Amino acid sequence: MGSKLIVILGITGTQGSSVATTFLKHNAWRIRGITRNPNSEKAKAWTQKGVEIVQADQNGVESMRRAFKGANAIFAVTDYASNYAKVFGDEALQRKAEAAGRSIDEYAADLEQAQGMNIATAAADAEVLTTLEKFVFSTLAAVKTISGGKYTHIYEFDSKANVEKHIRENLPSLGEKMSTVTMGIYQETWKDIPAFAPQKDEQGNFFFVRLKWPGPHQAHPQVIASRDTGAFVEALVLRHPPGTDVLGASEIIDKSDYAALWGRILGVKASAKDVSEEEFASYVPVEIRAMMLDCFKFFMEYGYAGGNPKVKAPVELGIETTTLEDFIKDEDWSSVMKGHE
Repeated sequence: MGSKLIVILGITGTQGSSVATTFLKHNAWRIRGITRNPNSEKAKAWTQKGVEIVQADQNGVESMRRAFKGANAIFAVTDYASNYAKVFGDEALQRKAEAAGRSIDEYAADLEQAQGMNIATAAADAEVLTTLEKFVFSTLAAVKTISGGKYTHIYEFDSKANVEKHIRENLPSLGEKMSTVTMGIYQETWKDIPAFAPQKDEQGNFFFVRLKWPGPHQAHPQVIASRDTGAFVEALVLRHPPGTDVLGASEIIDKSDYAALWGRILGVKASAKDVSEEEFASYVPVEIRAMMLDCFKFFMEYGYAGGNPKVKAPVELGIETTTLEDFIKDEDWSSVMKGHE
């Protein structure tokens, strides 16, 4: 059994499971996975792999503090989407949001931010800090601040950024041990969000939509989060000092090059199609349209990480990632290619 302990939040989720898979390869490390439901099938599967599974709730501090005791490293991630789903499906929470003058989107971000604050408070506990060497936080850009209030609907970015700022400004003993990973655009979501999926026009030509918006940053970080999150965290924990910030990108590529790559691999012609805000919105689920429009406007104007020079590309830190070519080859595109000859 390894002498070092890494505690992984969200071990049954996309990022946490990738980190756990990576650290299972390191015999010097033990893994403690945190989940709300240790009896879930996903949690039991990790137990069978030798992972210690601990129940803890991000909505409180004490259970998190107990789960963090003895940790040499912590990977912390919060989840806007699960909070949104929770509020969307709970009339009582919706009434609380209304009473607070907050939309469902805003209230979900409030809940995520509160969870992040709880994680930070627990990790900053004096006893936890006696063993803690590395605290890796999954973050995103402070969009509202960077854009001077121009873009205000990118809730899941700002909620994470606010937690990161809180740690840096108010919890210096934890902040000095912190590194961050700014996760890029999930490749795995193409099946859920048509704006990320290949489309086919009436003539049978394939295209990927691209919001037509001015800005110098047309190439965006694409991440195969289920595979590469572990590589980012592994590098931050094992090879780089605290204070290292990495862009969670498998590759950084513009939409035209992405379409050409996809088409070459699938043996078809594919291109990027510049579309208006109205048309782009039609490819996005209604509940996230305002957020997605603000996202891509911000990305093109300010860059995905908002121009933060401290956020380094993986190649700058010697991190090997999955190629988009491998991802595309491994995916099942039959739903897209159906009827194409």
